[in-house]
Amino acid sequence: MAFLEELLEGGSTYRVKGTEGGAIFQPISDSDDDLDAFQDIVGQIEDNEGDGYDVFLTHPVSTRGRNLIDRIVITID
Repeated sequence: MAFLEELLEGGSTYRVKGTEGGAIFQPISDSDDDLDAFQDIVGQIEDNEGDGYDVFLTHPVSTRGRNLIDRIVITID
């Protein structure tokens, strides 16, 4: 559960918005560098799924053509 608590505090490469029963994570900006940096937190979120939350949605960027994720939504148990 410690990972989830840290995740919900936000970070230097992403912003978090709490929702009813979950949270939405997005890069800090739309720049290529921030989008690239966000992929690390996407991987961590996916790797820790089941530790108090489930991944509900991963949204790929359609305009960059590099299979990057620009939004990930979780539901909290």
